[in-house]
Amino acid sequence: MSGSPMLSVLIPSLNRGRLLHDTVLQVLKQRFTDLELWVVDQSDPEQHAINEQFFAGVADSRLHYVHLDRKGLPNARNEAIARATGKILLFLDDDVILIHDDFLDAHVRAYEDPRVGGVTGRIVERSVRPNTKTTASHISPGGRTMTNLWGTDRMEIPSLKGANMSYRAEAVHQVGGFDRNYIGTALLEDTDYSHRVRVAGWKLIFEPAAELVHLSALTGGVRVEDALRAERWRFRSTAYYVRKHRGVAGLVPFAVTFGGIALSRAVRWRSPAALRELAKAGADGLRAFQDGADESIPGR
Repeated sequence: MSGSPMLSVLIPSLNRGRLLHDTVLQVLKQRFTDLELWVVDQSDPEQHAINEQFFAGVADSRLHYVHLDRKGLPNARNEAIARATGKILLFLDDDVILIHDDFLDAHVRAYEDPRVGGVTGRIVERSVRPNTKTTASHISPGGRTMTNLWGTDRMEIPSLKGANMSYRAEAVHQVGGFDRNYIGTALLEDTDYSHRVRVAGWKLIFEPAAELVHLSALTGGVRVEDALRAERWRFRSTAYYVRKHRGVAGLVPFAVTFGGIALSRAVRWRSPAALRELAKAGADGLRAFQDGADESIPGR
């Protein structure tokens, strides 16, 4: 294989061991071989050492491993973009199972339509259930994430899902990197990026043949065990997204919807203080917008 590969597979990882290793080996066993694979690891020292030793023993020149001290999913994605040389960039989570040997090929074939800038595949979630009956991936007027990627028909879709999404390199170079302002659990960083690619004039599609199982491992990655802490990140990210892409007018339905969510959480947890905490998180998202987006790709 000479020159740039057709496909760059990019896997950010944080404190995942065997699941990450299995995901990588599945990619390397796919029928489609014109690829490079970058693992961008942000793990703590003990897991970093284990990962480094494991990947050193994988005899495949297509595999590249890099470790970052800085944690953060958008930053890890941008570091991967900086290193990728493929015509198509495929992002996978580090806890997925590829259903078919032609998973990679399904992503690549979807780009035969020159108008396609991004593709999301079928995602069978192990623990997270769809919250809408039909195939969907978008943010409601009030800021709720509406997702059902269990469909079986190819179609245009508003947003891609980070566990299983690819972009044409031309589109990536056009819009820049992922926004590092999505911190913590990094909710909506994939939706933000999808929106920017669509605004740039590209079509996004759902390709059911590119199917995987998302294990949603309970530890590692961007998982947060504390319910209040998880909701704080959700409120912050959503406030930031709405203000960035829907303007001041978009804050009205967001305030109504998320005000109701905050009240219901406070009642469920019997914690009036939760109202204050969640309101503060929303305000933090609005302040982050005032500071400006951070979408730069590191120079190489």
